[in-house]
Amino acid sequence: MFRPRKSASSPRRRSTSMSDDPPATSDGNAHTLDIPSSDVLRLILAHLTESGLHQSCSALRRESGVGMAGILPASKGLLLSWAEEGRWGEVLEVLDALDVQRYRKCYLEDCSNKSSLHDKPVRDANGVVTPLEKALALVHEMAVLELADHADYELAYAALRMCSEMLDRTLPASHEHDMDGDNDAHDNDPCDVRGSCTNSGSLGIITSRSGDIERRIAALTSLRNSSLDGAAAAADAVGILLPANYYGPSNQTLQKRRNQIAKLLRRHVPELPPQRLSSLLQQSIRWQCHTGAFPTVQRLFKDKDDDQGDEHDGDNDHEGKSKKKKRKKHTTHDLRFDLVLGNVEIDAIGGKKKHKSSGGRDGSERIPSRPTQTIRLGKKSYIETAIFLPDGKGVVTGSSDGFIEIWGETIRNGKDDVDQSQGLNSVIQTEVDYEKLRTSDLPYQRNDDLMMHDAPILAMDVSHDGALLGTASSDGTVCVWKIMDGKLLRKLERAHGGSSVGGDKGAAVTCLQFSPDGSKVLTGGHDSTCREFGLLASRMLKEFRGHKSYVNCCNYVSLTLVNGGGQDGSSRHGASNILGVVTGSADGTVIVWNAKTSEPLREITPPIPTSSTAIVHDTQSIVGSKSIHTVLHLHSPPQTMIVVPRSDRAYLMSYSGSNILRVYSRDDVQGTDFLAASVSPSNQWLYIAADDGNCVVFDVQTGVMETIVKSFAEECSTRSEKVSDITGIIHHPHRGMIGGYSNDKGQKRGVLTLWK
Repeated sequence: MFRPRKSASSPRRRSTSMSDDPPATSDGNAHTLDIPSSDVLRLILAHLTESGLHQSCSALRRESGVGMAGILPASKGLLLSWAEEGRWGEVLEVLDALDVQRYRKCYLEDCSNKSSLHDKPVRDANGVVTPLEKALALVHEMAVLELADHADYELAYAALRMCSEMLDRTLPASHEHDMDGDNDAHDNDPCDVRGSCTNSGSLGIITSRSGDIERRIAALTSLRNSSLDGAAAAADAVGILLPANYYGPSNQTLQKRRNQIAKLLRRHVPELPPQRLSSLLQQSIRWQCHTGAFPTVQRLFKDKDDDQGDEHDGDNDHEGKSKKKKRKKHTTHDLRFDLVLGNVEIDAIGGKKKHKSSGGRDGSERIPSRPTQTIRLGKKSYIETAIFLPDGKGVVTGSSDGFIEIWGETIRNGKDDVDQSQGLNSVIQTEVDYEKLRTSDLPYQRNDDLMMHDAPILAMDVSHDGALLGTASSDGTVCVWKIMDGKLLRKLERAHGGSSVGGDKGAAVTCLQFSPDGSKVLTGGHDSTCREFGLLASRMLKEFRGHKSYVNCCNYVSLTLVNGGGQDGSSRHGASNILGVVTGSADGTVIVWNAKTSEPLREITPPIPTSSTAIVHDTQSIVGSKSIHTVLHLHSPPQTMIVVPRSDRAYLMSYSGSNILRVYSRDDVQGTDFLAASVSPSNQWLYIAADDGNCVVFDVQTGVMETIVKSFAEECSTRSEKVSDITGIIHHPHRGMIGGYSNDKGQKRGVLTLWK
């Protein structure tokens, strides 16, 4: 499957030799930092706690198994006050959220660094007790002792049995050397953390810390039973009649012992900085602007810095004031950044025309209006399918000759020197040259060793993390590739029907999608079925059978069912969230399935009108209405989808299929069929290619036709005598950029034209 391309006679080899490109460098990794996913979860836990969402924080800790790295300053103040008051239940509840293993790892690394500096030996991981573990053990011990002091002997013994192993491992056998001094000498030396293990207290020879506590409780019981008679007298003796050194050496008092433990907690319980997640997001955005990875907001922060510099420099001299006015004349926009959607709004100051960085009417996204780049294949080859990479820095194409190519070389020229008077064009600049094959970080493409099938590529999808590429061909073969090195990880032959006897090929696979976790792939084909394959087992797991014609699209969706049964995750409000599958077929129906049971939940048949130009089908035909070629799933409105059949109307419908929420139809001309469709990432614009060669843009929320991109099919194909029908439309994951292509065999060569 991984074949070298022909060097001399390859019809698609570019005039510029790929070997002349500079080799890949590691400069791109110089400004990267690998962050463990557990630390990301800890940041979210701290943010949830700071926002008062304690139940959500507890649920996330239970599901992830990750504890917090520390506690917030306000919580630490309460912790210390509870320790001084002896409210050990609340103290243990707060300390239970801490990740002790993470603290231990950091402590041992710190001790190793100190040991290397001062040539001190460091014990191994099993012999070192961290100060936090020591403080936790002392809290447990104090809770047990105070329970016994309040005459709850059974509860005290039960608690002691539960924590005896931790106490013996953490604390010295005697309590005479288990507290820090004022200089914290024992904690600074990792060799002296455990203290003495052979000391003898006033209660006899001590062999373990749990045994020491048990003897103290036994001495307390014996003393009170011999000195008092009656339950009332015993209640009066709480905190008065105590054995020698019950709470600590030198007959330490109860309150003094509490204060010492509170002092340990103050020193060794880590304290989280406030608003840590928000500050890291701000810093990361500024850094991405500095490195050019986030150019959309680069000018936003640059203008703020310029304004601050002008105010500082122009206070004392007339020349500084003149420069300030001059700069203000160039900076004539009020910029606002939407972190969630990634948009920058640019409003003209002084009542001038309102502009947007992405160009939509409300500032979310710009509608493309002109062709900007064209990807050209070799002669007699055309594009069957294409998709943007999740980061938007590459386009993957699958062609009729079986080649899979990734396009898009990053341009490293400086964009900070653009004249500010250019306005909108200075904010959004082309960073990626999609017309060039991506070779800087994909060496196998530089060596012309491309991924390929033995048959035309009909469907593709990229996993959510951007690491895997799934491809499907007309001979029924499904392959999963690793994008960075082009290696074939899985190959499923005859995924939809066919037999290995006599070299029989399977049915063509027309659609493919990865599961949310990337462990499975969903495929649909010409055998009228949709199937789910496990990548680990490399076999079919489920089959969704119910359509009467080709399956043109299949997708995983999250379904919310009201009163749908509790075993699939029902909530207290009578609703359940399940993973579903939605398929669209050439028989004119859309079926919503339960992904777990493979059972159909509902079948939706859009009311497709029959026009005078429509093909009249026989009543016995398996195609009862016009083919549904595209189903677009929206996040806003939730639980909705746009169904696009080959007719002059598209429909906004809910997964329940109870009614049609909106109809998208042209108001300039009637009877034109819709051939391909795509929706913008914010779900604001719906792009539909019609058979008259134009691309119609609808407002998803209102259903109003916003504009028409004329000559769309003409620019996206190379057939001179007749305009080719558009096969597919793709949208950039976070920019106002779309691409169109056609698989018309009459083209001179296949092209993919990008519009912006």
